[in-house]
Amino acid sequence: MALVYRHLKPSGEVFYIGIGSSKKRAYSKSCRNKHWIHTVNKYGYEVQILTNNIDIEFAREIEVNLISYYGRMDLKKGTLVNKTDGGEGFKNMSLDERLKRKERITEYNKTTKDYSFTQNENYKLNMRNSCLGKNNKKIIDINTKQTFNSLREASELNKINYTLLSQMINNKIINKTNLRWLN
Repeated sequence: MALVYRHLKPSGEVFYIGIGSSKKRAYSKSCRNKHWIHTVNKYGYEVQILTNNIDIEFAREIEVNLISYYGRMDLKKGTLVNKTDGGEGFKNMSLDERLKRKERITEYNKTTKDYSFTQNENYKLNMRNSCLGKNNKKIIDINTKQTFNSLREASELNKINYTLLSQMINNKIINKTNLRWLN
């Protein structure tokens, strides 16, 4: 299932058409082109979900039609900062834009695959102590009042992925558990 959405400037001008598998994508600022980022930084944006719970192929058709209707700014045909005609990703993207995108991906892969990065010893000690519960930060289950000496202990006893639990209790993502920091 998919959805089709559009982004508007506060003036009501449509500047982006997109599709996604969830509403999360419509509100996400990640993986956007530089013109989208520039527009949002300058004006802000409003999200409008146009269709929801539709077949992905139908969503692609709608996206292509809407991009055609509003027109792409880079082709001097409209107001959209979209870099493609929609539906297929690279469809009708200029060769220069394809090469730039591939270069960015290649450069990103080079930097993320460099495993030689190391933290200083103090950082490593703090992380180790945190995992072992030696930093005096305990976790409590607010329903059962059970306490855990460390994030590791809480994740293991509650059968929750350590990283996921860390993100939840540190308010990086929605906390769907009853676990909270005690201190």
